[in-house]
Amino acid sequence: MRVGIFFLIAGIVCTIIAISPLFVHNLELPGYWWGLSMLTGVGLALILLGLRRSSKSRSIHD
Repeated sequence: MRVGIFFLIAGIVCTIIAISPLFVHNLELPGYWWGLSMLTGVGLALILLGLRRSSKSRSIHD
């Protein structure tokens, strides 16, 4: 889950950078910033997978 949190935070930072041209005029960024902003979804998926995995290991099977 720690790796997922890292990717989530990195993706949020990249998303903020990617949308900065909307607020700062005369600023153009390369297109790869939009791809890097997809790290947010990757991080969220890793967090959810980690939560699912830890919940399965804690469940009691009769």
